[in-house]
Amino acid sequence: MAKLMIQIGCFAAVLALCGCESLLGRQGLPSDPLFANRKPIETKAKVGPPTALPVTEPLPPVNPYSAIR
Repeated sequence: MAKLMIQIGCFAAVLALCGCESLLGRQGLPSDPLFANRKPIETKAKVGPPTALPVTEPLPPVNPYSAIR
């Protein structure tokens, strides 16, 4: 029983270390070539009326038997 509790404790500790940002600290931006010479832009989304998208209804399938005449 004690061996099982030790295994569960070790497993919980590994999970806690893998998901904990405060223990290891935030790593910052990834080493991406796009961020090498420019800072990323952080803005809010534009608020406005929704835009209408062009939509057409699908055409019914063509009957191949009526096209033979």
